[in-house]
Amino acid sequence: MDVQRRDFLLTGAVAAAAAASVAPALAQTAAAPVGPGTERGGNARPGDERIQYQGGTEVKRLRIINTAELEIEAEKILPKGGYGYIFGGSGSEYTKRENLRAMESIHLEPHFLSGVGKPDLSTTILGHKLPFPIIVPPMGSHGLAHVSKEIGTATAAKAVGTVMMLSMQSNVPLEEVAKANPGNMWMQLYFPADRGYAREVIMRAKEAGYTAIVPTIDSTLAYPRDNNIRNDFRIPVSLGKGNAPLNEPDTVKAANMMGRRKVDLNFDDMVWIKEQTGLKVIPKGIMSPATAIQAVERGLDAVYVSNHGGRALDGVAPAINQLPRIADAVRGRAPIIFDSGIRRGQDVFRALALGADVVACGRPILYGLALGGPLGAQSVLEYLRDDLYIVMQLTGCKDIKSVTRDRLAPRIA
Repeated sequence: MDVQRRDFLLTGAVAAAAAASVAPALAQTAAAPVGPGTERGGNARPGDERIQYQGGTEVKRLRIINTAELEIEAEKILPKGGYGYIFGGSGSEYTKRENLRAMESIHLEPHFLSGVGKPDLSTTILGHKLPFPIIVPPMGSHGLAHVSKEIGTATAAKAVGTVMMLSMQSNVPLEEVAKANPGNMWMQLYFPADRGYAREVIMRAKEAGYTAIVPTIDSTLAYPRDNNIRNDFRIPVSLGKGNAPLNEPDTVKAANMMGRRKVDLNFDDMVWIKEQTGLKVIPKGIMSPATAIQAVERGLDAVYVSNHGGRALDGVAPAINQLPRIADAVRGRAPIIFDSGIRRGQDVFRALALGADVVACGRPILYGLALGGPLGAQSVLEYLRDDLYIVMQLTGCKDIKSVTRDRLAPRIA
């Protein structure tokens, strides 16, 4: 059976055989979860290291009509479990759906006869000069999408000159990924329960040339993701343990150590990262003005507005609806990064107009990676860039600073 099209399910006879072979080890190593949400859907189990997985293999530029069609095409070539992991949200996927609905409900108000000929898309964020205000957010396990894994995505980011945030849950170690996009890498952190391990990861990132640490704050517990549960899906450890503890040779144990996170995360932990590394610290997952104000007052370097693309706590507001409230609270004291619901240049424009300094786009980049490797991911970034250029010209915006709220139509109740 074509490994790219077969379902990634450990069921039936295969599951029975695997369970029989690892039962003694399981009895010795399994630990009871501390409470609900502490045992994550991606947790590895003894025997998982023998499960093989292969994402897309083609390397080609993509003709993109829209990113929704990329999603459809990616489903045709990816294993069921891997596609479900990328596609899915948490819970009933209410927040994931609302991200897209809320984005489309924001109307543009163009200023025609503006005299704008060629809009300037360039911008700067935390010392990085970018040709356009679109960056790559942290996403775990790019090997689910393509055999090039995170190296493919970093190569795409380098080709267009933008920043990539590497997930702590990457398949490829952070040192190797940094070489593919030198000088334009930030490191995401799921703060480990073991502070020694936390320090190991952030100091490795500093040594490898990463210029910022991006701790994710909305996933201290794992809100259930129905697709993963239904498919009995766990990220295959055979894809690589990425940034697991260096002193743990056992791939299953190493993968599970990555999943043990500090549940009582707080602002002191954020400040500790800054003190340890001297790098910029950007808390990701801010969804309230109160949290944004605290981040600024505690000396953190940027505010990352995101609801994890609908993959963390289900039932929260669309991120785009919270963005203007947070921007008003920040009052320009720190740059604002935004993701969740970005599918077109129009969406990038909406986020910029409502207060974001740069915008990140997640799932479409992974679908592009799946379909065309590094060239496919690059095609998605270029599609968003070119679409934003057209929107800016047609709305009369000569540069990024011109993209303000008066380019959006008032909402009518």
